[in-house]
Amino acid sequence: MKVRVTVKSEVSGEVFENETVGEYMAQNGEHHLAYSELSGNMITNNYLTISTDCLHIRREGGFEGEMLFDPQLDTVMKYKTIMLECGFMLHTYEYSLTEHENGLTIAVRYGLNDGKFEEISGQQMITIEFT
Repeated sequence: MKVRVTVKSEVSGEVFENETVGEYMAQNGEHHLAYSELSGNMITNNYLTISTDCLHIRREGGFEGEMLFDPQLDTVMKYKTIMLECGFMLHTYEYSLTEHENGLTIAVRYGLNDGKFEEISGQQMITIEFT
């Protein structure tokens, strides 16, 4: 099913917002979302698996990597662009999934640490509106 997707992110005080159209499906108690976004002159395809416990994001294209937001455990994530690849320890401070009649809202607050510098703080809210 086609859905409207709004992604609001804040990373270390810098705010980003993106609105696009995506494909949504619910199966076996999980929600699945796929959408593409344009970053500069690069297209990135995003694939999300959403449950009540955690959010898994896989990105392919201009930006590549996987992130698992799970408050029960810290995970390692790798992030890659055309000229840069780096790894981070990802700690999820808060995660919530709210289901409503017209869609879903996913909220996450997290920290990234590469072991060298101060933690990078981030938060993201993803709104999926059924059309």
